[in-house]
Amino acid sequence: MASLAPTHVITRDERHRELHFAIGGFWTLDAMKGFLFELGEAAKPFMREHAPFTALGNLREFVPQDRATADAIRDSLLAGTKNGLQRFAVVSPPALVKMQYRRIGAGLDIEFFDDEVSARAWLREQS
Repeated sequence: MASLAPTHVITRDERHRELHFAIGGFWTLDAMKGFLFELGEAAKPFMREHAPFTALGNLREFVPQDRATADAIRDSLLAGTKNGLQRFAVVSPPALVKMQYRRIGAGLDIEFFDDEVSARAWLREQS
């Protein structure tokens, strides 16, 4: 990782009803809340249809976050599941991030993958 500066990219795959994002760096709570708002806005077309959707997060460049920021992520995941998010595939998280996501994602349908091809295949199993 070249920098701890927060970075992100968000896209949608309309055909497969998937929300894709890549996120990196260390985030303040306020910056994470801004990202999560943007992610929610990107998911709105799926939520408006009241139909299930999935998410793929590339966390290769993400680092463990402080407790308050991790809790904000958990709250976002829980809100997502209440609004149609069925599965969340996490791609290539560093070991400590994987441990953090296991904690904050307890009880949710989250799986971890080494590559996006495997992650997409898992997301689409039930499609």
